[in-house]
Amino acid sequence: MIRNIKIYFSFLGASLKRMIEYRVDCIIGMISQIAFQVIELIFIWIVFQNTDNIAGWTFEHLLLLYGVTMLSLAVTDVLFDSTYSIGYRLIRKGKFDTILLRPVHPLISILGESDTTTSLGYMVLSIILIISMLIKLQITITALLVFKILYLGILGGLIIGGIQTAFSIAGFWTYKSNEVVWSVFQLHKLAEYPIEIYNKFIKVLITLIFPFAFAAYYPTLEYLQLGKGNLIFIMSLIVIVEWIIVIKIWDWGLNKYRSTGN
Repeated sequence: MIRNIKIYFSFLGASLKRMIEYRVDCIIGMISQIAFQVIELIFIWIVFQNTDNIAGWTFEHLLLLYGVTMLSLAVTDVLFDSTYSIGYRLIRKGKFDTILLRPVHPLISILGESDTTTSLGYMVLSIILIISMLIKLQITITALLVFKILYLGILGGLIIGGIQTAFSIAGFWTYKSNEVVWSVFQLHKLAEYPIEIYNKFIKVLITLIFPFAFAAYYPTLEYLQLGKGNLIFIMSLIVIVEWIIVIKIWDWGLNKYRSTGN
């Protein structure tokens, strides 16, 4: 396991260096993502021009929730962006066969090939929103709170990334997994709002089946001191169980793989 972790970070480090090598492209990508997220924030602002709260959540509360969501997405983009296009980028073009020749689990090679710049835009915006909203809500920023934000942000990214990775096996059959992964990934948008506004089915969907709510909603409650105080343990357990399942699913899909004969 230690060897695989070292190999993974070697791949990831090389990918990040490649990503920032072209500085202008990296900066443009970051700015474009920030601009896109600002548009969504404007939409939230418009909604609050007609109401004081949504299920008891004020404008500041919702911006904090949005910032926490962006932090988890930033981690997801850094660590799992490469799973999005396994079908088209690797399997359809025959490059996946070369990965199978490496003396390491193919998933490690794939996860280590992230080359997205969107994560930088997400990271900048999330930090700005979280810090500014905590100050606005008069919540004392302590070392423990900073640790919680960073640690739960990483766990949130692992939760979203696990779901994304599990559905990337669609590429073994469709040879273009983008649409399947994207469709499931978009469910995270439901967690950008308080789950109190949803019916029971949606609550179960984003809490138990696809635990997106643990990537944003419940951490936000923790920062607002409305949680039960044991979220770090709960989310750590969720991540461990989820990734055991994800690896089992991925290995099952890998056993069904047949080369495209490219």
